[in-house]
Amino acid sequence: MSYPPHVTSPSPLSSALGELANPEAMSAALSRAGLSAKLSQEQATRVARFFLTRAQWSKTHNLSGPQALDVLSTDLVDAVAVASILAPDLPLSDVGSGSGVPGMLVACLEPTRAVRLVEPLAKRCAFLRTVAHKLGLSEVKVYRDKWPCAAVEALGPTQVVSRAVVSPESWPQLASGPQSAHIIQMLAHLRPEWPLEGYQLASEVSYTVHGGGERLVRRWAKVEE
Repeated sequence: MSYPPHVTSPSPLSSALGELANPEAMSAALSRAGLSAKLSQEQATRVARFFLTRAQWSKTHNLSGPQALDVLSTDLVDAVAVASILAPDLPLSDVGSGSGVPGMLVACLEPTRAVRLVEPLAKRCAFLRTVAHKLGLSEVKVYRDKWPCAAVEALGPTQVVSRAVVSPESWPQLASGPQSAHIIQMLAHLRPEWPLEGYQLASEVSYTVHGGGERLVRRWAKVEE
């Protein structure tokens, strides 16, 4: 007696990753968020491999809490928004990088940009180093530290971003420093006034995420004396 082959339905996560690996579908999702970026096949593949690796690690490590499917698209949209306003010739330092958002995803989108990921937890640093190795992201360096990070500041001027290491009100003060040439704000419903003198607004982009939430990313540039 012969039996029909066992067919396993793709998991929701696998289906989501399959869509992300499609640059046309990914670009359409970005368009729905209000972003005009068009991603290449190479970019889409790196992004999908990042999410797949993160999902695998999250089975045994608490990297960033439960990974609902809409988190994937939100993380990608946030990273594309950040990448769209970065100064072109400066490294990016992601403070409290956690599961790699936005810094590692920016590296997936721009593999030639120097990206410094600053994260205090050892297991998250191990994950970030694993992703950088698997995806061949040689410009990504991981630092197990908190901000300010002396090792990163010793490398010279940088632009600094963090999605959620402190409150939006506290972030500019934490981010500022002698080498912080640009400070990136990632804002949701809270939009505090910019508190620091010596910086001017250089670029901003607004967009929406899954569920209709409005977000705003701003880049503040240090005024040269």
